[in-house]
Amino acid sequence: MVDVRALDTWTLEVQWNSSSTEETHEVQVMLTSRSQLLFQSNITGGPFFSWIWTSSFPLQCADHSVRVRRIFNQTVVSPWSQWTTSYGLQSISSTEIRLFPKEKVLKEGSSAHFCCIPPDSAQVTEILFRNRAYELIRIDPQVRAIEVHSLNATYFGVNLICRVSTGSERFTLNYVTFPPEKPQNIYCWTKDLRKIICSWSASQRPDLSDLRYCRRYSLHIQDAQTEVKCDGKTPSCDFAALSNHDFYNISIRVNNSLGEQSQTYTFNITQRVFPDIHYLSVLPGVTDVTVSWVLSGHFTGLCFSCEITLEPTAKTSEQQFIISDPEQRLSTSLQELKPSSYYSTRVRCALQGNSWGPWSSTLNFTTEPLVTVDIWTKIRHHFHNRTVTLLWKSFNSGTDSNVEAYEVCLCVEPNGTQSKKCVNVTELMLEFSLGQGVCSVSVRALTLRGSSITSYFTIPALGSVFLLKEKRIVGNLEGFLLSWTPLSSATCGYAVEWNTMWRKVSANQTSLLLSTEMFRKGVRYTFLIYSCVWEEYRVHEKHTGYLQEQKPDKVPDLILPLSLSWSSVELKWKFNEYNASHPGFITGYKLTIHYWRHSHSFLNISVEDPHSKSLPVIGLNEGQKYTLRLSACTQVGCGPEFVYTFTTPSNNYLLIVKIVTPLFVLTGCCICLWLCKETLRGVVEDVSSFPSERCLKILELDASLYEVSEKLRILQVEDCRCCDLDFEENSALIFTKSYAKCSHPVRDKEEFAKCPEPVRHDNDSGVWGGSGMSAINLTYMSSPVHPSPFLVSPSPVSPSNLPVSPSHSPANTSDYVTSIPTVTM
Repeated sequence: MVDVRALDTWTLEVQWNSSSTEETHEVQVMLTSRSQLLFQSNITGGPFFSWIWTSSFPLQCADHSVRVRRIFNQTVVSPWSQWTTSYGLQSISSTEIRLFPKEKVLKEGSSAHFCCIPPDSAQVTEILFRNRAYELIRIDPQVRAIEVHSLNATYFGVNLICRVSTGSERFTLNYVTFPPEKPQNIYCWTKDLRKIICSWSASQRPDLSDLRYCRRYSLHIQDAQTEVKCDGKTPSCDFAALSNHDFYNISIRVNNSLGEQSQTYTFNITQRVFPDIHYLSVLPGVTDVTVSWVLSGHFTGLCFSCEITLEPTAKTSEQQFIISDPEQRLSTSLQELKPSSYYSTRVRCALQGNSWGPWSSTLNFTTEPLVTVDIWTKIRHHFHNRTVTLLWKSFNSGTDSNVEAYEVCLCVEPNGTQSKKCVNVTELMLEFSLGQGVCSVSVRALTLRGSSITSYFTIPALGSVFLLKEKRIVGNLEGFLLSWTPLSSATCGYAVEWNTMWRKVSANQTSLLLSTEMFRKGVRYTFLIYSCVWEEYRVHEKHTGYLQEQKPDKVPDLILPLSLSWSSVELKWKFNEYNASHPGFITGYKLTIHYWRHSHSFLNISVEDPHSKSLPVIGLNEGQKYTLRLSACTQVGCGPEFVYTFTTPSNNYLLIVKIVTPLFVLTGCCICLWLCKETLRGVVEDVSSFPSERCLKILELDASLYEVSEKLRILQVEDCRCCDLDFEENSALIFTKSYAKCSHPVRDKEEFAKCPEPVRHDNDSGVWGGSGMSAINLTYMSSPVHPSPFLVSPSPVSPSNLPVSPSHSPANTSDYVTSIPTVTM
């Protein structure tokens, strides 16, 4: 009975039983899908056979069958056993692409097959290795494979990609490396006889980045039969030293997925001691320094040599030490140093007879100085005395940490008599009161080590106070370059003071560059330059300026309410241009006026005088909305703006003139008409009345209606849309209406004739008749006895209802009534 099982991607294990211990069997391995014989060989052994066969194809991609038969005396053979098959994964249904091998370590320089099993109902179209397509090898109807020769080692994984006919693809990573190599150049040493460190040379070829497949190191101590796992990132390993053990026999082993290698090494640890220097420190004096350090380790009873160097003198001293304590501090002293000087030192030690250990880190230090003190004063004047603030600073090459206190001797006047008093202070200033006389003060530093030189300063007597003319200056990228007028009387130099700082220069120097590190942009600095005459300092010049001016940060305050008229405005504002907190010198103001009249418009006005804070603006329009933007300016630009919006009032005076003028004209006309009312009345009566002696013939009225209307000027033809004529004889009113609709006003006599002709009634040959629209007939009756006007009622009156008598015949009357209708719409 043959048993077959796959151990991994390539390894197939075949097992069967035999009747004797020494038998020869013939084994065949076949690729089942293609009935291709892959392997055939004879194997000797027994009675239980376990044979391992390595395939060139991944076992997951195809079925592999194995059979066995026994060979007797190398000539007679038994029948073959049945084929036993190790099935791949290609017959298992899946919707995913499967790639083999995956996440495997391959040997550098070897050849390998890579296969792809497509999902159901799909075909493999392309297989890529390192993004390169290879020729497909058919394993069965669905499975395809490629063969890659001479694999190259890489640091990262190598991608394997399979693409199928459905457009899908999948990739996996494999790793190519080389079998481990024997460690070379093994060397072991110790720093403290507590821990032993071993290192070796690793292969120059790259290892894999994935920690699961990279090389792994281990150290075996054969004397103690112990194994130490090493960090695989670096070719080194450490282990604890064995008690009372000087000689060691070790082996270094390295392995990965492709194999294992080892190397042995023997050494005496007492010849490999290279101590480290710990806690190096110095205690400098004025002309010497004490250097100390610690040797940490199991060094009790051992003798060490230590070497100390001093730079920049390049001096080296060597001393011997016998260690009596595992954490013993060793020290030595170096002499003949300069005060206030910069030095550096370092130390190394070695066990006697061995090589030197590593140098310690370099430690820098400065020797203690002969401290000098620079004194300065700031004086505030009062009515009867002065308040003096005494300032000082010490000078040395390093730090002031060695100064314990300062001894200050100054003038006091308890009873009007000046005397000296000395006090010790730890600050760098002292304030005291002083009268009007001269006073000499002194300051000396009290140091823990070294000495100090006493400094003196003379405060002059109170003299006349005068105002200094201020000189404006501007800094640059390097700082402030101050220059002043030289004084022949300045025998002991000059001093420049700003804020709480000062700088002294010699008498032949009339300029000073102050570096930009001490100043900030947008801050006003005032420099007082003093001249020194016989140890007394007096103010010489005053300079004020900025390292770099900035735009103003304050807004002018516009005074409200504004003095406003319909065509002008008077602007006034408040602003302190002398304020020292301004980030620049105020050079003027900028006013922008925005307004909208068809489109947005604006007007810029510049005020060049920073002291001028009022401005009249004329030429405005009445009822117009304006927006003011007012800002202060420096040489750099203008700052934030004060924004205010106002509207000019209407011009009421002009409106009053426009109203009053027509009233005066109308009043004058009325007065004139009133004075001439009698004359006008006669004219109207003459025009609108007929003479009694003249009669209007009825038959003539028809033809002369237009002429009568034009002469009377009572009704214009073009204002009439109908033509009515009524006649009344002997005070009897005969009313008829004839209505004619005209499309346009009558403009001339011919057009007037176009209106419908009047209809003459049978019972009165002098009456027109019509129907349709009511009319108001204004009738003037000419009568020798009772001439008076009548307003004719608009009520309809039929001619048939009026009485007709023979006495009222037109042939017998001399009274005629002419009626001109007024149409009411």
